[in-house]
Amino acid sequence: MGCIVKVNMKIGSEKSAIIENNKFALTRFEIVFNRIFAILLVLTTVPLLLNIFTIPTIIIFVSFSFFLFFSKKYRPFANIIFLFLALGVYFVSLPIGWGLYQNLKEIRLEGFDFYTMSALFSIAPLIYVTFAVRNVLGNILAYFKTSTNQRKIVYAVSFAIVLASLLVYPFFSSVKLREWAVSDGGTNSISLILTKQALKHGNNTSYSRDYSASFDSDSNKYIYRLYLEDPIAESIVLTDIKIDGEKINFTTDNRVTCLNCQKDAENPYGLIFPVGKDIEFIISSDIFVKDIKLTETGDKVAGFIFWE
Repeated sequence: MGCIVKVNMKIGSEKSAIIENNKFALTRFEIVFNRIFAILLVLTTVPLLLNIFTIPTIIIFVSFSFFLFFSKKYRPFANIIFLFLALGVYFVSLPIGWGLYQNLKEIRLEGFDFYTMSALFSIAPLIYVTFAVRNVLGNILAYFKTSTNQRKIVYAVSFAIVLASLLVYPFFSSVKLREWAVSDGGTNSISLILTKQALKHGNNTSYSRDYSASFDSDSNKYIYRLYLEDPIAESIVLTDIKIDGEKINFTTDNRVTCLNCQKDAENPYGLIFPVGKDIEFIISSDIFVKDIKLTETGDKVAGFIFWE
């Protein structure tokens, strides 16, 4: 009699384990849609190869696509890891393909121009973040007993809500002036000089002297200031400087002040930072400037973003 009771108890525990396991098993509907978007994620990751610095992000996206494609049940630990990475991809602006939130705001500021590189690079991060968040929600909802039809509805509704939230939030959030500019990852001489200055100062407040922005309430003007504090070893020839895509004509434009700079006699849009001089380049604008791009000879561009 005792043996029968033990056998029954063992069978009961095995049934409970099977039920618990089935609770986290994906339905056929979930598996099919996960695989469709896993393939889309791989395809939309290809444009990121244009920037060699995005390789770590590409590895994350491809790993997640394999996870989506082959998973047949919810895995809490993996889902949480991918969620933390997704928060970084969405909110943290890094020149490795991160900063989806910033990219979507840029599309908004450009008048919803979806034919930009920013829009192209946003597709893969959007798919990744959407499914990373949706997987965690699905994992939580899996703890509740639901029918197959209910799971389909929950999957579709949670996917739609997450996607809509990620897209809508940047379009309604306020745009503010950055105190310090963020580089877009340029590799010309100015970018390298500013990087060295940043490393030299570390967390010291003098780091704000590199490329800062502020609003002067007395003159009601936005002030953008580039400061190269050490005399430069080689002269830097700028073929043009653009404010929100508009070239500055140094012959006619009175918005610019540049200490120790030289105008290019052959090019009204050109400027020279001479060797052995510390440079202070200041732009005063009546309107909020979103970004400034400096192009050196050889089409080497350094872009600086002043909004968040």
